[in-house]
Amino acid sequence: MKSAGSSLTVDRTLQTTARQTLLVGLLAGALKAAITLPFIERYGWNRDELYFLEAAKHPALGYVDFPPLTAWIGWLVHAVAGNSLVGLRLTSLATSVAAIVLVALMARELGGSRWAQGAAAGLFALTPYILAASTIFHPTWFDMLAWTALLYLVLRVLGRPEPRLWPLVGVVAGIGLEAKYTLAMLIIALFAALLVTKSRSLLVTAGPLVAASLAFLLMVPNLVWQVMHGWPSVEFFESQNEATRSDTSPATYFGEQLMFFGLGLICVIVGVVWLWRRPRLRPLAIVPVLVFALYFLEGGRSYYPMPAYSLPLAAGCVAITGWLRPRRWWKVGVVSALALCQVGISAFAIPQVVPVKSTAEFARSSDTAIGILVDEIGWPELTQQTARAWRRLTPAERSDAVVVAGNYGEAGALALYGPAQGLPQPLSGHLSWQYWRPRRLPQRHVIAVGWSYGGLGELCRSSRVVELINNRWNIANEERGRTIAICELWHPLGEIWDEDIARNEL
Repeated sequence: MKSAGSSLTVDRTLQTTARQTLLVGLLAGALKAAITLPFIERYGWNRDELYFLEAAKHPALGYVDFPPLTAWIGWLVHAVAGNSLVGLRLTSLATSVAAIVLVALMARELGGSRWAQGAAAGLFALTPYILAASTIFHPTWFDMLAWTALLYLVLRVLGRPEPRLWPLVGVVAGIGLEAKYTLAMLIIALFAALLVTKSRSLLVTAGPLVAASLAFLLMVPNLVWQVMHGWPSVEFFESQNEATRSDTSPATYFGEQLMFFGLGLICVIVGVVWLWRRPRLRPLAIVPVLVFALYFLEGGRSYYPMPAYSLPLAAGCVAITGWLRPRRWWKVGVVSALALCQVGISAFAIPQVVPVKSTAEFARSSDTAIGILVDEIGWPELTQQTARAWRRLTPAERSDAVVVAGNYGEAGALALYGPAQGLPQPLSGHLSWQYWRPRRLPQRHVIAVGWSYGGLGELCRSSRVVELINNRWNIANEERGRTIAICELWHPLGEIWDEDIARNEL
């Protein structure tokens, strides 16, 4: 590899064909799938998945708290497979495998041998962060793929150089922004990195302007939806950022970097240095550092910057496999020791993102204190408790009654499991659920699920709590201990909906 000069050249004696690299990436993806597929639906639906399933049944150009791509992918899965949790999660799995292949292609683009490509793809595939992609259907994984694809394209634009790819950069950026708005952070970091390096001359060429124009055009439908609905996402993200800052301390941010990306961070650091030493690629060394710092200063969650690590991870593997030639016992010993440390980190982190334990074992473990898996347990029981409350109403009350859930997870569970329990379609004012309701709401009797005592006092002429939400495993998730109450409203539900029920806050 030659760092000086106008182009990035590679040692062709180490190169593989593109087909061989694709095979390397697919093998790493198959390893990830083999680890996670046996557990793909063990605990059940996550609260967010229940929300996205309902969003898939209400396709639109925008939603309060996420762009529309996830819902449209969910709509396609639902059209083919119905209410299939496996079907939804397989799309996340496929997305992660595509990203793994792109990491292998990055290593190839940087001149890495088959060993470097395999190390990069395998290490990326086995991070707890990527293993979690089979655990939940979520915008995070479509966003991650967009970041990885964008970085791969920019690598080719800068490294070969290949300016004809700028329009494709814009298309990927636009689609990525329709998956999750966080891609804007990568775009900002990339612009800043180009601006402060000698590559700034690219910013006055037609390519970046074409890319920006295409990305904006792809965002226009969502922007129109935001304008028509009064920019609800702005209000949501203010509340989300406040919540994130309150539960993600600096120590948590740094600690979870290690827990969810493991010792791949060493490869990332090596890769940043390696990229920095190559003037044409120097902007790509700045990008992950800048993204990491921006999210740290903003108070973002620890996994937000991790897609930006894909390229320096590939570069680090290229550098380390080069360092291992000629092979010396002490070099092999260093790498082997790091690999053993990674095994220990993975043993701790993986049960928190992949349901490898039985539900009973999980309930008894300390893993229930953190992670996403606790929000996959208890939804059938919540529905059963709500059905018992519904049956407490007299026939006259039921004719003038509706079930109103306090948050999107509760509403999604009641929508999925409720019909089998004789429940009507639930309503909720939380986030995009506020739009999925009948035009007229004359009801005065409500089964209020998940509401606080204070909230009931403000809305109800009279109320009585008939159930406290629990699950058979007594896992202390977000729902456990909340109330299910029978409420007679002061006013018809439609009259108080906009002011007292609908809300854009997390």
